[in-house]
Amino acid sequence: MSHLKERKEKDCLNCGAIVEGRFCQVCGQENIEPKESFWHLVTHFMYDVTHFDGKFFSTLKYLLFKPGYLSHEYLRGRRASYLHPIRMYVFTSAFFFLCFFSLQKNEDTVEDVKAHVTAASVIKKLEDKKELLKENLEDSMPDLARNLINKQIAQYDSNIALIKRDSTAKDSIRLYANSAIKINASSGINEVKYKTIGEYDSAQNKLPVSKRDNFLKRKLARQNIHLRQKYHADNKAIIKAIFEKFLHMLPQTLFVSLPLFAFILQLLYIRRKQFYYVNHVVHTIHLYCATFIIILISLLTGLLFDQIHVEEPGWVSGIFVLLIFFYLYKTLRNFYEQSRGKTIAKFLLLLFISLFVMIFLFSLFFFFSAMSI
Repeated sequence: MSHLKERKEKDCLNCGAIVEGRFCQVCGQENIEPKESFWHLVTHFMYDVTHFDGKFFSTLKYLLFKPGYLSHEYLRGRRASYLHPIRMYVFTSAFFFLCFFSLQKNEDTVEDVKAHVTAASVIKKLEDKKELLKENLEDSMPDLARNLINKQIAQYDSNIALIKRDSTAKDSIRLYANSAIKINASSGINEVKYKTIGEYDSAQNKLPVSKRDNFLKRKLARQNIHLRQKYHADNKAIIKAIFEKFLHMLPQTLFVSLPLFAFILQLLYIRRKQFYYVNHVVHTIHLYCATFIIILISLLTGLLFDQIHVEEPGWVSGIFVLLIFFYLYKTLRNFYEQSRGKTIAKFLLLLFISLFVMIFLFSLFFFFSAMSI
């Protein structure tokens, strides 16, 4: 409540309803004079911040040290004294991922491989490709296959000679040097991967409609060519870029996994009629928030060891992993109030089902990461 003067008029400035008391019973707005000083604006902001902090830390205490308690309180309707689960998740996850991405080491970022490639390394790759072709060149091959291979060898020789004359040509030839070559066992014809999307599209357009790649295969082929061009056919750089993109999609991945995890809980406790799906969602939100905090403490512990130049013992990270599993067990036991045996059985079943769900979900988002670079 602010300390501004209450309006004499009883019509709410926000919704127009007749106000009985200091607050509108329809929209909740305080019926005060709209004009306020700068000092009041500052004090109102400080009150909101300290009020949020007080609520957050009291909620945090119960979240970490009494697993399942907050979910029970929400189920019973006791909600005003604690931070709302959605606000708790937004704040905790935002703070967690902010710290998580800030702690990523600089050397983990994808570097431009262009500056590290020398003319000699490109020539070496071209020589290796040429030798591979020569090894597969046989007298018994059809004339068409032999002509194609000889033409390819001549192209490699031409590119090698060009780089020897002008070393800057390595940048334009690098993708060609890294292109994979497949030898068809039946005909011996070489198939060089397309170097540009235009080449692929042109080749597809020349084929009959029935023999063209389907939609998914076409999308994969075009994205593969795009990545090889963007990262100069460096497979390590491509994998690293995809992995970094996947890491930055981790918040969305976990957010999507949350309702799925709650659905698994509903299936496991389907006979407990007093629990609706929303109750499982609230319980899962509290579980995720606690997990974020435990992992964050683990990351900060590792950072502390780095600062004192001591290698973190393996048992330290192991303790945090066990702590997460123990917290999951305790929150299931306290929230659903079942016997120890039933809780352990459902705990193990939950881990087993969640493992397959998370593998599928992570694979799906990893695929999206590869397609969105």
